[in-house]
Amino acid sequence: MTIAVIGILLALLLPSLARAKGAARRATCVNNLRQINLSVTMYADDHADSLRSATNDYHIYFNYRKLIQPDLSKNGSSTNDHLFACPADNFDCTMPAITDFFYPEIPVGRGFHQLKQTAYSSYIFNGEAANAANTRVTQKAFSSVKQPSRLVLVCELSGAIGLSAHDRKKPQQFNNAKNVMGFVDGHVSFIPIYWNGENVPVQYNPPTGYEYIWFDK
Repeated sequence: MTIAVIGILLALLLPSLARAKGAARRATCVNNLRQINLSVTMYADDHADSLRSATNDYHIYFNYRKLIQPDLSKNGSSTNDHLFACPADNFDCTMPAITDFFYPEIPVGRGFHQLKQTAYSSYIFNGEAANAANTRVTQKAFSSVKQPSRLVLVCELSGAIGLSAHDRKKPQQFNNAKNVMGFVDGHVSFIPIYWNGENVPVQYNPPTGYEYIWFDK
């Protein structure tokens, strides 16, 4: 009888414990991104109100990390590798959605923060080579952004692909995968990301009703 009661109590408690662990991982991810987002803004304040690299190609997605290291130190993070590792980031990086994103540099391992391709980071800068309208953030003056509260600055890499580290029941791409997203105006939110079922979300703005944009048109 005692064993049966214990079993019932465990069955009731385990979901609550899992939710508590998930909430703690998400809170850490939010705090990480707030510090990273702030450091990107601080870097821009000292560099003509923008963030740019020598090449401004797709590597800016990840090499922004090197640019903001001094500003992270100003924020009190002299050893800051932990800031770039979301504790919920445990993706199987051999899954097709991820290998397609990185092709031809095929990743192997678990967790974006374990990959050389990402500069060992769970987070991505909304950069890449600026297109003709220069609507992403690379080389764009932050003060010229038309929708700073909606334009993504730095976010979980999973959000750019259509995955969620915070929904363990859905390891594949799915519409409205919730991710921690940082914005040009400095705020950070945990919000759903639109996926059209074909192309990765970072390639297009979502329909009306979503709280973010990738392109500031």
